[in-house]
Amino acid sequence: MHFYNFINEYLDKLTFSNKTKILIAIIASSMMMIGFLMFISLFAIKFDYETLYQKRTIPQVELEEIKDVYTVNIYDTFYDLKENNIDIDNADEVISLAKQIAHNRWKNYNQSIHKDIGGIPEFASNWLDFFLFRKSLPPKNYYQKGMTSKIEEKMIRINSQSSKIITNLRVGNDEKALTTINEIFLEINSINIYLSNLITSHLKEAIAEKNRNDTMFKTSIYMLILLIGLVFFLSIIISLILINHFKELHNSLETKVDIKTKELRLLNNSLEKRIRTEVRNSRKKDQIMFQQARLASLGEMLQNIAHQWRQPLGALTMIIQSFQSKFLSGKLTEEFIDSRVEDAGVLAKNMSDTLEDFRTFFDPNKSHKNFSIKKMIEKSIDLTKYQLEKEGITVSFSMPQDIYIYGFENELTHVLLNLINNSKDALSPLEITNKTILITVTETSVNVFIKVLDNAGGIQRDIIAKVFDPYFTTKHKSVGTGIGLYMSKQMVEKHMSGEIWCKNIQYKIDDSKLSKCAMFTIEIPKKIEADKEEI
Repeated sequence: MHFYNFINEYLDKLTFSNKTKILIAIIASSMMMIGFLMFISLFAIKFDYETLYQKRTIPQVELEEIKDVYTVNIYDTFYDLKENNIDIDNADEVISLAKQIAHNRWKNYNQSIHKDIGGIPEFASNWLDFFLFRKSLPPKNYYQKGMTSKIEEKMIRINSQSSKIITNLRVGNDEKALTTINEIFLEINSINIYLSNLITSHLKEAIAEKNRNDTMFKTSIYMLILLIGLVFFLSIIISLILINHFKELHNSLETKVDIKTKELRLLNNSLEKRIRTEVRNSRKKDQIMFQQARLASLGEMLQNIAHQWRQPLGALTMIIQSFQSKFLSGKLTEEFIDSRVEDAGVLAKNMSDTLEDFRTFFDPNKSHKNFSIKKMIEKSIDLTKYQLEKEGITVSFSMPQDIYIYGFENELTHVLLNLINNSKDALSPLEITNKTILITVTETSVNVFIKVLDNAGGIQRDIIAKVFDPYFTTKHKSVGTGIGLYMSKQMVEKHMSGEIWCKNIQYKIDDSKLSKCAMFTIEIPKKIEADKEEI
């Protein structure tokens, strides 16, 4: 109780802000201590587990493998050789391979017992050993060193004796070979005993390591519980003091609120006139803003129409120029005139459709219809073929089978024209021989995917995320306004309930080497629902 009163008197002298800072500092520092202890404990357990596995378990496995090699491959082979169950060449081959395997296993054993875990786990384990006053186990005791030296001596002796046996048998000295075989049997039995003793030593160390890990785990749990309890206790004390402070603050605020309420009542009486004045001014501002919005929409519409007309106007110009060039060369024929007039009619109809599409762009009640994706793409290619031929650009169109969808054909045509035009503008300044635009169409049960890619080298990383932003363009102002892809995105997402995105890929064009390509993908449902809201 005296401790609580002392704490309360001390904290009463502090301001509310300082009290809050003390509470936050206690909680934050305590949580950091808990987190640090958990971090250290987890990595220490990881270190002990890896030590138990790599320095205790793996050596036992290697030693067992060595025992099997000497027992099965060498002992049994010499026994079969003694009983004439195997010839000398086969015995020599088996024994040589067995000695090599035993040598490699012994090398792996020595590496495993001297391998350092290192890093954060070892630091955590050492720190926890120091903090918990826990003694570390010796990495290798004297008994193991003695066994290791004896095993190495036996291995050298067995290798020497086995070579002598094979040599004596080959020169016909069978009596001396049999004597050496009996000796090597004793040596193999001896090395197996040493190996068994060494395995037992490692097994005892593994058991001791496990007991040590269990003690460390229990101690860490107790410390965490104690620390959490301490945090809870200190937080309760500070919280009670703050609650008491809140009560006093509440009482003082009530008095201040009553005073301010009276002042506000007087102020409200004078505000009515000011509010009526501000409402009138606000309505005037709203009217001005509505007018500006209408003008901005009209300007954007004109820019969109100009952007959509730029390409067919260029194509019409090329058709008119083709009449002049054919006439001057004396090759103007009736078939050529009919073909170019038909193409010009298609372009003119497309320009007329563009006006109608943009007139109804903000109308949520546009009509849907079934249309062919294949015909729509072929129409788009026809509308751009003159400018593409002029730039030496080839358009490749791939579609397994025709697909019909229910939606807005003209809007999808405009989107595709924008993508083709952008690819054309990217390919035009390049000095390559195989300028190509590739269009592919695939489908799922519910969606259609239209992909448009070109081998113009892709889009720069720093601008690829901005290509669909309004008025963003890398072209000169006389060439583009930066609204084509923005309008395409609006059409696909708002009117067609689909998605459009782009990315850079590596693609092999016309079976040549891989090229850096920019690929735009349009994903639209096969049946497009009528959009419910205006753009």
